[in-house]
Amino acid sequence: MKRFTTRLAPTVFLGAIAATGCVHVSTTPIATPRAAISPDSVEVFATRTPTEYKELAVLRAKRFLVSDKKTLAALRKEAAELGADGILLINAANSGTQHHEGTGVIWTRKRPDIITSSSTTTIDAFEKAVAIKVEKP
Repeated sequence: MKRFTTRLAPTVFLGAIAATGCVHVSTTPIATPRAAISPDSVEVFATRTPTEYKELAVLRAKRFLVSDKKTLAALRKEAAELGADGILLINAANSGTQHHEGTGVIWTRKRPDIITSSSTTTIDAFEKAVAIKVEKP
């Protein structure tokens, strides 16, 4: 049993790290940013867009093991820092699968133990979103 635990520990550790998930939002400015606002004030537009607005930046969100809700929260936070009061989701259908394999040697009790591991990870991304400032008519 001790030998099994020694071999399983690295896999469990890597699984625990992966389970935390993360979101990375990159920004490409289009116009001068405005004063920052609260992320709660940022509206999300997916199918219905405002009639008039000014584009402030293109946002690209890449996520790893994170829900749509957390990804949208990260996009809203980034837009709010630019002073945008809305985001337009341009393309939300992009994902990819990556497969990882590895082999290693762990020295225990003065002898080597060989461990192997493989995992498959699905990485989703909101391909593009645009941070906007809605113009009131």
